[in-house]
Amino acid sequence: MKEQSKADHIADHVAMMTLAECASYLHLTEKTVIKLARDNQLPARMVERKWQFQRDLVDQWLAQSHPAGDGGQDLGEIPDGMCVPLEELMPEEGIIGDLGAREHRVIIEELAARAYSNKWLIDRSWFVGAVLERELLASTAMEGGVAFLHTRAREAQQLVRPFIIFGRSYNGVDFGAPDGKPTFLFFLLGLKYDKLHLPILGRLARTLRNPALVAKLRALPSTTKIRSLLLAEDVRAMSANPETQPTEYEEIRPKLDRQMRLRAIMRRNAMRKHQQAKEESESKKKAARKQGAVRGKKKSARDEESTGVGREIESRSDA
Repeated sequence: MKEQSKADHIADHVAMMTLAECASYLHLTEKTVIKLARDNQLPARMVERKWQFQRDLVDQWLAQSHPAGDGGQDLGEIPDGMCVPLEELMPEEGIIGDLGAREHRVIIEELAARAYSNKWLIDRSWFVGAVLERELLASTAMEGGVAFLHTRAREAQQLVRPFIIFGRSYNGVDFGAPDGKPTFLFFLLGLKYDKLHLPILGRLARTLRNPALVAKLRALPSTTKIRSLLLAEDVRAMSANPETQPTEYEEIRPKLDRQMRLRAIMRRNAMRKHQQAKEESESKKKAARKQGAVRGKKKSARDEESTGVGREIESRSDA
């Protein structure tokens, strides 16, 4: 009985995911996963005040959506981002040593302008708008002064080639980082395909968690040295050996192609629905306020009319 109970416990543990595990599985922040669960968009249950997610139900929920492709191109023809070095995506003309912008939107416009001037981007206006749309959902700024700007969908037809633009702000910009501190380093990712985007974003995020590296990048005097340091750190990250003892959850993590489909589904369906629901709610509130204001004006007009009639009756009585 004890052995059977233990087996059932292990099977149940493998089938269930914690909040952190589900967020990692879907490549979303924990805050976003909670929001989707509370809105009944994501199958979940609360056990002892903790969120739990049954993996097969999450997979079924994802399967009901239509996976987004990679711009109509065969996945086999797209290079795997895990094997593509930063050197191929970020030439020196993609480095901005001192961003002149001091505001959220202007930062994005300045970075996109560099990609457009290098003829890597077809429609700059669309790209800026798409990046801003993604930022409205949740800031891409991390703790430690770094942000990874990107669009919700890859839209490969809008890009001439995959690219990364790096920009540095000496004074920092308030970009909505979780720690509430300014953001100094900005990476604009125009990687064209999910197969490139997901692994490279993950690699950069892990690398830039190092405060010493962030401090060096903020202090280096030239774009050549900035790029050299980033490329050296990227080579180190690509050559790092994986852990020999993976955790239980790492053993059940989806393969790369599964991750690509999950992320694409989440971007184009769940988050879009959530945003639409929010906009509809705000629209209803505005309509209600407008109706209330109209009713208030009508009531005031009636009150004024009633007061006027009363005064006329009093004046006639006096006469």
